[in-house]
Amino acid sequence: MKSEDAVSQKKPGGLKFNRRTFIKLSALTGVAIGAGQILGPAITHSSDPVPPGAAAPLDEKWINTSCINCPARCAIKVRVAGGKAVKITGNPLSRVSEGKVCPRAYVGLQVLYDQGRVNFPLKRTNAQKGKGVDPKWQPVSWEEALDEIARRLQAIRQKEEPHKLLLFSGLNTRSSEDMIARFAEAYGTPNLVSGDALEAETLKAGNWMADGRYGDVAYDLDNTNYILAFGADILESSRPLARLLRKWGKMRREKPNRTRIVVINPRYSLTAAKSDLWAPINPGTDAALAMALAHVIIRENLYDSAFVSRWTAGFDAYKKLALDEYSPEEVAKITGVDADDIRKMAREFAGTRPAIAIGGREAVDWTNGSYTAYAIACLNALVGSIDVPGGVIYQEGVKFSPMPGIAEDGIAKKGKSQPALDLRKTAKYPLAEVVTNQIPESLLKGEPYPVEMAIGFNSNFNMLSPGMEKWDEALRKIPFYVHIAPFVSEMAFDADIILPATTYLEEWAYDFSPPGSGFAELKLKQPVVPLRGKNRPIPEVIFEIAKKTGGAVANAFAGLGDNAEGFVKYRTASLLSWKEFVETGVWIGNDYEYRKYERLFATPSKKFEFYSGNMKALFAAKKLAAAGDLSFLPHYGAPKFLGEASAFPLVLLPYQPLMVVENGSQNYPWAQEAFLPMCGVGWQVFAEMNTDTAKKLGLKNGGFVWVESASGKIRAKVKFSEGIHPEVVAMATGQGHWSYGKWQTGIGVNPNEITGLDYDSLSGQSAFFNTRVKVYKA
Repeated sequence: MKSEDAVSQKKPGGLKFNRRTFIKLSALTGVAIGAGQILGPAITHSSDPVPPGAAAPLDEKWINTSCINCPARCAIKVRVAGGKAVKITGNPLSRVSEGKVCPRAYVGLQVLYDQGRVNFPLKRTNAQKGKGVDPKWQPVSWEEALDEIARRLQAIRQKEEPHKLLLFSGLNTRSSEDMIARFAEAYGTPNLVSGDALEAETLKAGNWMADGRYGDVAYDLDNTNYILAFGADILESSRPLARLLRKWGKMRREKPNRTRIVVINPRYSLTAAKSDLWAPINPGTDAALAMALAHVIIRENLYDSAFVSRWTAGFDAYKKLALDEYSPEEVAKITGVDADDIRKMAREFAGTRPAIAIGGREAVDWTNGSYTAYAIACLNALVGSIDVPGGVIYQEGVKFSPMPGIAEDGIAKKGKSQPALDLRKTAKYPLAEVVTNQIPESLLKGEPYPVEMAIGFNSNFNMLSPGMEKWDEALRKIPFYVHIAPFVSEMAFDADIILPATTYLEEWAYDFSPPGSGFAELKLKQPVVPLRGKNRPIPEVIFEIAKKTGGAVANAFAGLGDNAEGFVKYRTASLLSWKEFVETGVWIGNDYEYRKYERLFATPSKKFEFYSGNMKALFAAKKLAAAGDLSFLPHYGAPKFLGEASAFPLVLLPYQPLMVVENGSQNYPWAQEAFLPMCGVGWQVFAEMNTDTAKKLGLKNGGFVWVESASGKIRAKVKFSEGIHPEVVAMATGQGHWSYGKWQTGIGVNPNEITGLDYDSLSGQSAFFNTRVKVYKA
């Protein structure tokens, strides 16, 4: 259990904390915060006045680079004065974000000048590991650290067991991701694990059933007239955030007839507050609502018959299911949404074209998530909103200069023939590309085999995952763990060696946003200030490790530029000149082309499928037991909950607020100050409850309560709200850190501590919203 006693009493640095203190502390500079040998020499903060004589007034410039405080990776401009980065704003040359940025971008200055950064390679000298155990770090040279890592990598390969190397990839630049993937390929391990299955892999699975493409889609928001947002927090945690914020302004303020937006969510989110209608649906029942909307649209002949007849398959089976099983009256009993409201919603959606239905985490991160995503995707086809202006669109990629093929040796081939530790593509997760949260379970059981070594790249999965305690336990079981990042995160805390990576404002890299714009856009990252300490960019670390490992691994990285800058030049040479890229910071592809139906669908019928041929083939190939045709159709299945309703009558809803910086850290005062915009406060976490429910439990608004599940309990202040479903307890994620810096350690609690372990069985996506809890006075 964990208490949130420190929430309001938290006094960073031992000071009484209030807004005035915060402003003062933000301006403090050169504050050494202990562990001097780890952190290295203190440097002045960007908000310090430029010392007299240190820089002439004209010694300032703007540098085009890009952000990575969230996966949107927006193009930014950084103002540098006197050698210090002092301001961040959007790059107006970017068409993805249109020169705008989200609030997370401004935090970049505090990322760069964070006094808690690691500036030297560190080696653990205390064999004991665990939360609260002093690792007794000792600085070592890069040469010493890399030699030890290479020796261990060579030893594993000499035993012809490269699959026993496990790689974790967190939020990295695209160029780092390419390098990490190539290293896994050349070394011979199938165990490269990203955090994607902690996001919304179910959406990819649902799209795959419908159109054959396992990936996220984009939405043509400039031209749409109506949005149904199923659990999609468009203004908080959806991607790419800065583009969505900009498009929201256009949709709502810059067109004669503003786009109508309906939000379906058990929580009155920031997006719901700005929408036309909020429908507080019963948790986990979004698929039933989507099918009821289809029922009305089909029964009243409101669908796009021309698109359905020419470019879809399986409509008759879908139509029969929707009409037979999902009448508004029956679905109202499941969802809690009134039958007349369902009809009105369906008529508006079909009659206000182009219209789009968007799925988000709070609708699809459930045990039934893939089929829910499929049901939402089918609504778009029903009204013809597929690859048309104002509809669903498909993101174009960047055509980089290709890397040469890898000349695999026999060791690599043998390693990659082994099953992956996360059990992807097995009968347990037949469609999964990655199952992030399966890893601690596999490590603790030593199945399908034990690992000998792991390397983490900017990952912090033990703070982001349900059942986070299992990650702590599993990491301690890895014989040798290396972590590469600028900070000592909770995941780094159990490392044997930490290699200090650069921040994104100090390195060369290329990046692009997740699907959103349709057209391709590439961004450059370039150093805006001199490198601090002995930090190195991840690509350069990989070049060195590969070289020292030798053999086929080293050969795989020959001729790719030899360092981070050289690698970016190599990969982007076919797109534009280096001089132009450095000056502009962006490369933009051709305008988006609509209606590419002849080459769009990767399904057996080469059409959008209401009855999934891909799913039917998967079931046959894996010899899975099907529930008749229902297994191949979008449908609602009652979600599986963790905990008995009699003992735990409420449902926990752990949501991601806007200012959760997705590098896994909240060690930024600016982000903390604005942490809970809907509550009007920062620096804490509430148990947000419906007012009537809370009063029936005898709770006092602002008092401390225990929130308890079958997995444990946490203590927090309760906040009454009319904007929470009566059966739900909402808690923000992002707090509850016990490492990673003074501005976050000990603040608040993390609801993932009491969230149970469960999955969408098709995609391997972790279920975040099916844990039952009870709440009582602390």
